[in-house]
Amino acid sequence: MNKKNFLLVLCLLLPSLVIGCKQPQTSQQTSSPFVRTQTTTIPGWKKFEGRGVQLQLPESYSGGDLSQYLDVVVQKLESLGPYYQQVAQSLKQNPSAFVIWAFDSKVSKAGFLSNVAIAIESVGPTVTIDTYLDLIPKQLPSEFRVVEQKKVSLDRYQAGQIVIEATISGVTAKQIIYTIKQGSNMWIVAFSTSAEEFEERKPTFEQSINTFSVSD
Repeated sequence: MNKKNFLLVLCLLLPSLVIGCKQPQTSQQTSSPFVRTQTTTIPGWKKFEGRGVQLQLPESYSGGDLSQYLDVVVQKLESLGPYYQQVAQSLKQNPSAFVIWAFDSKVSKAGFLSNVAIAIESVGPTVTIDTYLDLIPKQLPSEFRVVEQKKVSLDRYQAGQIVIEATISGVTAKQIIYTIKQGSNMWIVAFSTSAEEFEERKPTFEQSINTFSVSD
């Protein structure tokens, strides 16, 4: 497993934690104007597409394919306030690390910016989901701990699932990472939110990952 690539999936959780201990609650923003809504989406949700992959999220999420919409995503993040410029800067520095990146404009009371990151890594045909899943804890920074690790059955795929928790600057966050193998590629889908909102948002994350699909 490429440690650098994996840590990039985590990198946007870290500034979100820092933001959480500084930023007051932000007013709700309008939905993203550049994500197309189709009739096949879940009611009240919209479809995010990019580079052969798609995922549905509630309408409060903004973002998309960073290869096309990086400037727009950065502008929307910066409009949330000065502390969110840290997240915008992370995206500008590593735009190719994510196939899709989206955030919920409904910022938590603690100021945490819940987000979803999709990345892809070429691992070859011999690396299994189990192997990849077992490697993740070895790549984590010391601030992170594994809460749960297992295999799950999604609507379309078998996947690995790992729940990670971290406390930084007095703010605790949780992240669900799904790993999905297709051919020689491993898809990584990471949902991040504050620990206090985790149980409330978890059903949404689970519903969202079941809309994940990759073009054959």
